[in-house]
Amino acid sequence: MVSSVAMVPARVFLPVVLAGILGLMSGAADAQRRNQRPPPQSLSPDEAFVQARQLAYQNDLDRFDAVARAAAEHPLRAYLDYWRLRIQLNALNGTRIANGTANPSDVDAAVLDVLQKHPGTAMAEQLRHDWLLSLGRRGEWARFDEQYPLWAWRDNPQIHCRAGQSRLAAGQPVPAQSRDALMQPRELGDGCAAFLDALLGAGGVRRADLWRRLELALEGNGVATVRRIGGMLGLEAGAVEAALQRPARLLGAESDRMLLVIALVQLARQDPQLALEQGAADLRELPAPERAFVWTQVAAQAMRRLHPRALEWTREALAAMRQIPAAARDAPVLPVASDETLVWMARAALRGHDWRTVHAVIDRMSPEGRREPTWVYWSARAHRELGRPAEAQAQMRTIAGQFHFYGQLATEELGGPAPLPPRAAAPTDAELAEAERNPAFARALAFYALGLRVEGNREWNLELRSMNDRQLLAAAAWACRRSVLDRCVNTADRTQAEHDFTLRFVTPFREQLAPIAAERELDMAWVYGLIRQESRFIMNARSSASAQGLMQIIPPTARWIANRLGVRDFRIEHLHDLDTNLRFGTYYLKNVLDDLDGSPLLASAGYNAGPNRPRTWRSTLPFTVEGAVFAEIIPFTETRDYVKKVLSNATFYGTLLTGEPRSLKTLLGSVAPMPAKSSTLP
Repeated sequence: MVSSVAMVPARVFLPVVLAGILGLMSGAADAQRRNQRPPPQSLSPDEAFVQARQLAYQNDLDRFDAVARAAAEHPLRAYLDYWRLRIQLNALNGTRIANGTANPSDVDAAVLDVLQKHPGTAMAEQLRHDWLLSLGRRGEWARFDEQYPLWAWRDNPQIHCRAGQSRLAAGQPVPAQSRDALMQPRELGDGCAAFLDALLGAGGVRRADLWRRLELALEGNGVATVRRIGGMLGLEAGAVEAALQRPARLLGAESDRMLLVIALVQLARQDPQLALEQGAADLRELPAPERAFVWTQVAAQAMRRLHPRALEWTREALAAMRQIPAAARDAPVLPVASDETLVWMARAALRGHDWRTVHAVIDRMSPEGRREPTWVYWSARAHRELGRPAEAQAQMRTIAGQFHFYGQLATEELGGPAPLPPRAAAPTDAELAEAERNPAFARALAFYALGLRVEGNREWNLELRSMNDRQLLAAAAWACRRSVLDRCVNTADRTQAEHDFTLRFVTPFREQLAPIAAERELDMAWVYGLIRQESRFIMNARSSASAQGLMQIIPPTARWIANRLGVRDFRIEHLHDLDTNLRFGTYYLKNVLDDLDGSPLLASAGYNAGPNRPRTWRSTLPFTVEGAVFAEIIPFTETRDYVKKVLSNATFYGTLLTGEPRSLKTLLGSVAPMPAKSSTLP
């Protein structure tokens, strides 16, 4: 051994020795981690089942098999088969696992066996989803084509792209759904990148299509896709990288028009005004379609920042679109801007009360975009403001009566707040017994008991797809009786003709909340509306930001509240106590409301995004706007959606609690511009 080692050059020997040392250290660390866990034989079936799930998502097959044996008699043991196959499918896809790789034909046969044993279950659907991804990566098109029509979820664009790739391989027409999945303003991903490569190789994609896909990637900040398609278009990789990373340096130089577009859009993402100032000459020299595209991106990025010139630039973008020659407009490619960009331009027009521009922008959205209740409502408002009341009323009627923010506003536009719909007949004993016997619901409850809500919700929600209103109401009532309030609410929300708003808008712990809300001088309907959106009444809810409990309070804010209330020996786990969470959450909500001049609209935004942000957003207003406009122009997507849902909830709760229809427009009020001053609240 000594002589053989001595013959190895140092430049080879040292890395080998270091690798060996690192391997020993890694092995020792792995052993230490294994020693820290209870041995499988000491675990209860529940503990073993939960630990097996963790190991499956770590792709550790050795330890998974050891732990899974301790969970072999668990009521949810079918998931052990799925998780083991998941590890093996990941190995086939190139993911490193702790126990080597598996034989593809053996894994495929095992997957098919599990699917046949558990047809129609959420576990089988998840397995089929993972299998389709693996089959697509491996080019196993015969099996892929068998399984693709059986896949119920239809929610992953990567699988739809693989379906297009399979059709191409067979020389068949590509499904429209595959092309639609390909042409979205986001990163391509593995499946759609492979599909695009196949399309290019088969001559099924034009240069104009590639260019439009690159523009969509720029809209969605998909830099990896920009790099990939830039190569397909013949752009030098270093030049593309320079346009992405150092866009200002490229402007004013002799550059390819595609590189200039990339640079201008990237600079607009950083600072739209700077992009116009430094790229003015380049922008003028671009062909009309590319010039219009850049203008739309400048306008959208400006509105995302609530820039004072966002409306001006939106008008410039529309003017640039109108300058595109008719021949280019009629070409069979996607529009200059996607709906994702156009909605920001529409918001700029709303903020400026420019109803003609509102109408013009909405008119350029896709048919699907124009059918969204948000833009149906604002299109109708634009018609009304432009002196076309008949068109306005016709559009309002298409969404009036629907149980969401814009449906409520449309109802009020046509005659005032409406009463709640008639309450459906209570589920019969037979209907409740059907829910009681449902095996998917039983599995969901078992997952909830283990704290595994993702799997539990999959089991529950898949079962709802084929249910009629009576079955949905029975399932909701059954969930409420078992205090699974989030499923009660979400299930009752799905009915189409028969409704029970006492299930959609449950009012648990009223005896505890009523005196607390009264003490804080808070509208209990608003507090319920906020809790419904924050936690769906899950007592131990915890967000990715560590917000906890019914009112989702983050630890630093909880400590501030405890200090203000004089609560000694406070610990974060106290937030899962009902009384503590309600007292702390309502105390903070009242402070935010007072801090934001008593506006439930601004306070809802402040509760979600922090009280300083609504102050900043308000300070950018050119003049007083109605509350619905302010809600729509909130630049944070999460907060915008949150505010609309909280206030919509509060209106329904108010009607439910008082018996009198509540006005959403009254609750929204109006918002006037005010200088931004920092809040003293956390």
